[in-house]
Amino acid sequence: MDYRPPRNIPQFVASGSQRLEQLARFVESLPAGKLTFSRWYGHGRGCAVGLAAAGHPWFLAQGLRLDSSDSLKDCRPVYGTASDWKAVAAFFDLSPGEARQLFDREGYGGRIRPTPQEVAGKIRGYLANSKAEVVSA
Repeated sequence: MDYRPPRNIPQFVASGSQRLEQLARFVESLPAGKLTFSRWYGHGRGCAVGLAAAGHPWFLAQGLRLDSSDSLKDCRPVYGTASDWKAVAAFFDLSPGEARQLFDREGYGGRIRPTPQEVAGKIRGYLANSKAEVVSA
């Protein structure tokens, strides 16, 4: 096997749908009580995106991160030069409205603590509808 310096190894950049599928898998693995739509991230709890950006290596390698993770008030996701909902929409290739429907309490009837299975199911439902729209177009 030949040695290749890290700069010569091609980087894998996932599509928005691949990132959503990975997030669905990640969310399903969360223990009860970790998922909350009351904040991006703090004290080991947060929304699906905040928890992924807080240290899941796959999402970090894709460029998603948290800014000010030690502050509940200032903590927010960052992707490229975008932050907050713009970062979420850009990272997952969603409109801001789609991002809010998947990752905010407004998409869950105002509830701040949906189950991980409910959030993963909603993500997969979105992906299935997106694929169906592409096939019918």
